[in-house]
Amino acid sequence: MKNLLFVVLALILLGGCVKVSDDGVVVLDKPVIKLFSAAPATLSPGEFSTLSWSVLGAASTSIDQGVGPVALNGATSVKPATTTVYTITATNSFGTSTATTRVSVAGSPSSVLPSVPVDKPVMHYFTASPTSITSGGSTTLAWKITGATNISITPEIGPADPEISITVFPTATTTYILTAGNSAGTVTQSVTVTVTPASVTPPPSSTAPGQPLVLNLVVEESGSLVKNSTSYTRQTGACAGDTAGNVPTRAFLSFDISGIPANAVINEAVLDFGDYLINGNPSYSSASWGNMGALEIYTIQYTNFDDPGRIAYESPQTSVTSLRLSGDSSTPISVDVTTASNGNNIVQSLRESGQTRCQFRIQMFTSTNWDSKADSICLDNARLRVKYAVP
Repeated sequence: MKNLLFVVLALILLGGCVKVSDDGVVVLDKPVIKLFSAAPATLSPGEFSTLSWSVLGAASTSIDQGVGPVALNGATSVKPATTTVYTITATNSFGTSTATTRVSVAGSPSSVLPSVPVDKPVMHYFTASPTSITSGGSTTLAWKITGATNISITPEIGPADPEISITVFPTATTTYILTAGNSAGTVTQSVTVTVTPASVTPPPSSTAPGQPLVLNLVVEESGSLVKNSTSYTRQTGACAGDTAGNVPTRAFLSFDISGIPANAVINEAVLDFGDYLINGNPSYSSASWGNMGALEIYTIQYTNFDDPGRIAYESPQTSVTSLRLSGDSSTPISVDVTTASNGNNIVQSLRESGQTRCQFRIQMFTSTNWDSKADSICLDNARLRVKYAVP
């Protein structure tokens, strides 16, 4: 695989548009013109318009009408005297791609202009997998569009690339609408993801002698933080790993320990992952792209998870333990969280100080493995089992 990566990097440097298929085959293609537009597209005589463009995989790129060679991405101002059609040409060793945009000048003749046949964008597919999830779960949106100069998805997602997939965590049944447009018009397609409420069992306030107290996850206080540059986006699914956009995500788990007496002696605390869900390959070793490293567990008191942001995501916390994932959801996972790395009995210390919550941050050692796939473990069914005695 390393040799394949070196080949791909070399081809990119040589000006090729490179794709790597699921079976590892390197596919070469002519350049892709993602964007070429003019704003404003209609002027009065003497006014300026801004041409903007974005190109992938070109060895050389140029714009006619006196603009000349340009970088792969950029913008420039033009002041046409009459209505003008601008053409961008992108070339590499595998072919040439072109796109046009028109700037109309009021009062100038348009009959002398060559016709610019443009068809509406082509919507190859727009899907959600799965289309039905339980509250706190996730689904993957995938799409492919050709011939569009602008693409957007509502709600919340916004501008999008022509071909990609992303993982979303809708909190209620949601209809996602993809709109793709160019100078010939727009096309739309929608897909609905149905969200059903997860069954929640209230935590018991007492337990029989010798039996562990089983605490279910406090759903409204649990979830994920997804870090993208300097922003931290809250997601309802408690997933640790990375997204299809190679963006790291950390899970936060909250348990109500108010039913444990303040003077209790905690003999054991076990974090049971329950029916956890594996997305992609967050295991310790991966044959293709490296690995996400060990799963790390920290104790953290982030309160109600209304707006945890950078402090909860970034701040150093007390380590509890770490483990290596096998990537197999059928393997039960239970972790001893009685004592933190500093020697403190976690639950007992919290109750002695009057805390009513025991909360954890779950993360992977490696932020992302750069395979452009969602690689995560989701812990929405986690439980905390506590054994204690009262003097």
